[in-house]
Amino acid sequence: MSQLQRYDGVEFIIFSYRQLLTAATPGMLKREMKLLSSDNGQYVKCFPRDEGIEAVFSQDQGYLLAETVWDYFEKPNNLIYCEELPSGNNAVLIVIRGGNVFLDAEVSVSNLVDELSALALGSTPYQIKLFGYLPIGDDPQSFQFLSQNIASIDWLESSAFLALTPNPDYAMSSLKQAFSDLGYTQALYRKLGIGFGVLVILSFIVWFAFLRPTPIAPVVPVVTGPPPPPPDPYLNFKQALETSAPDQILTELITTLNDAYTVPGWTPQSLAWENNTATVTLSKDGGNAGILLAWKRHQPNVKLSIDSGQAVITYPLDIPSRPVPNAIYKLPDLLANLYDELDLKFPGTTVSVGAMETEEHYRQSSITISFTAQSPDSLMVLADILKGLPVVLNTATLTVNDGLLSGQLAIQLIGA
Repeated sequence: MSQLQRYDGVEFIIFSYRQLLTAATPGMLKREMKLLSSDNGQYVKCFPRDEGIEAVFSQDQGYLLAETVWDYFEKPNNLIYCEELPSGNNAVLIVIRGGNVFLDAEVSVSNLVDELSALALGSTPYQIKLFGYLPIGDDPQSFQFLSQNIASIDWLESSAFLALTPNPDYAMSSLKQAFSDLGYTQALYRKLGIGFGVLVILSFIVWFAFLRPTPIAPVVPVVTGPPPPPPDPYLNFKQALETSAPDQILTELITTLNDAYTVPGWTPQSLAWENNTATVTLSKDGGNAGILLAWKRHQPNVKLSIDSGQAVITYPLDIPSRPVPNAIYKLPDLLANLYDELDLKFPGTTVSVGAMETEEHYRQSSITISFTAQSPDSLMVLADILKGLPVVLNTATLTVNDGLLSGQLAIQLIGA
């Protein structure tokens, strides 16, 4: 249930679903909001952000608790608020990070230590506000905030939850009302009026143009230019290498893996790359779906799916194509040099070389590079070996075990 009712009947919303929308037009924005509303709740609240529109969805009506608490404490940039609820069994937990809602949840007091431990990552200093009998303190069985996570910590003398004043600015409403509150309805009417005016002016111009006599076009002399240049014999070779450089791809994959490690309570298990898309599989390591969804809200470009204790994050990678090569080398020489470089600088690898295939004006060979238990820094050595070579990286399949990488790279080496 996403609704928390206070003694006076005021209803606050928790466990809300949040999404940053960056649609180009009001029509596209409205369609996207309608689609999200069908899956995440009929009640909506929107907030303009620098990057777009943050839309909040809920199955229930009421006031957003996270924003109300944030406003009560005068909107600090980073805030952790935790208060024992009157029942004594549960506590409300609100986390604001960088001025954005990171988590809004009702948590069992018995699970509160695990929830706070999953959040206590990084070096972000928070203003911490606590109330009630919470398992937080110097007791060995309790949770203790790290010094780098504390900007200030206050045990409140009275309940903040009971003192909250409902604010209409944080009230959930219908999809139609939320869209209207953004001002797009009036903007649409203005655009229609401008469009009608432009249509009238264009109609007058067309009418005036047809009344005037059509001038006789002068005869343009035909000028014969120089003959076209001869076809490039290496065109197909150059087109085969109009892809991203493999060293840049590997660098992006390591960056992607490091980003996946920032998900609190989840651990990367595998990493795959194909068709400019990186896919990371995570396993639960003390975290939960709420933390994962909160992390996703700050990663609008990635896609997320959760199933049976595992999560899959898909990153679209926009890596530019490499410069056009200005030389072509013998394929046997390239194979020999690549094998020697791998043996010298990246020992312990297994190299499987396929048959040479002849294409128009060039030849290519499929190669599989396998390795086990390599550190991410070692993988950058492999990237340096491939740098500048006429190599196309087709797929990368990696597994992660205790921070070490094992897997395969499927590449094509292209030459004469």
